[in-house]
Amino acid sequence: MDVNWESVWLNSARSWLPNFIKSLKIDIFIRKSPLTPLFQRGVIPPFGKGRSGGILKMNFFIRRLFLSSPMPERNQNLGHLLLIIVVLTWGANYGIIKSAFQDFSPVLFGAIRFTLCGLFVLAITYKWEKGVSIQKKDFWKVAWVGLLGIGVYQVLWLVGLNLTSASNSALILSTTPLWGALYVHLVEKESVRKKQYLFMMISLFGVMLVVLKPTVRLHFSPDTLAGDLLSLIAAFCAAIFLSVWSKPLLKIYSPLRLMGYCMMIGSLVLWLAVPFLATPVALNQVGAASWWALGYAIFLPGIIGHVSYYGGIEKLGVTRSMVYLYLIPLWAILFNYLWMGEKVFPQQILGGLFILLGVHGALRRS
Repeated sequence: MDVNWESVWLNSARSWLPNFIKSLKIDIFIRKSPLTPLFQRGVIPPFGKGRSGGILKMNFFIRRLFLSSPMPERNQNLGHLLLIIVVLTWGANYGIIKSAFQDFSPVLFGAIRFTLCGLFVLAITYKWEKGVSIQKKDFWKVAWVGLLGIGVYQVLWLVGLNLTSASNSALILSTTPLWGALYVHLVEKESVRKKQYLFMMISLFGVMLVVLKPTVRLHFSPDTLAGDLLSLIAAFCAAIFLSVWSKPLLKIYSPLRLMGYCMMIGSLVLWLAVPFLATPVALNQVGAASWWALGYAIFLPGIIGHVSYYGGIEKLGVTRSMVYLYLIPLWAILFNYLWMGEKVFPQQILGGLFILLGVHGALRRS
């Protein structure tokens, strides 16, 4: 018996797709779409009543996440969603790409990753926005964000990690949201409430419990001082240059366009560091698992994660966006437990509760 799968799909779509979109509480409509004829013929009904001038597009969700919305409340909801995507992609990043360092040096891995990320993001930007140009007066502003926020940050983090312990590095980098909040408060003169500082400290304490599990010891000494200082400077770069300095540019350019340029410019710093920090690699000897990890690092934490982060900053501001970074160690622990079978200690569960409490309190509006 022949089955008309097209009819089955269309009938199914008419019944469940509108309710699914409504359940997301995100009304997203795109004027130009390949599905226009289906809407016009009534094959797929419009979502909601009293709406005009808009129709669904298959990639409506992704497009709208990274393009500005005129509705403030919708911006807030999308901002939180984007930052949850950041947590999920960046938190899983550590465990997956670590295996690739058996075949790639970390700096070479980062150089390849951000070069390809930048090319893909600019290609997507050109397709969706019909252009990728930036104004001459903004070029150096964008360049500094890319050079310092991505290029220098990555080099400092990798070199610092090599000169100190993983726990020291993770804990120092967890101070990034605090540096960002202090900068916007003292330099940018933006309001950061005392309660936000308090809850960020609670989250930082939770990160300490997560990172410093019973089998790991925090060890600051003259031997690790150079690596600790480099990690601290890397935290400054991530907080100030990648996050705070991008905010005014996001009022002019979409997260896609800005991040595409930043990735390409930041990759130049990584390529300049390759001769000094990387060992030669024979590409024909790189294993399939390492290539898979590189592909994952490019598309999920690279493209989707970084662009989502700028989308969150655009919609929620710097301080509230950076608070979500505290959730990354918690998700990393859970992901490694589910994916790699790593043991989770009661102390880490307690730390996760402190992180959730701190993030919830810091994100509250009052």
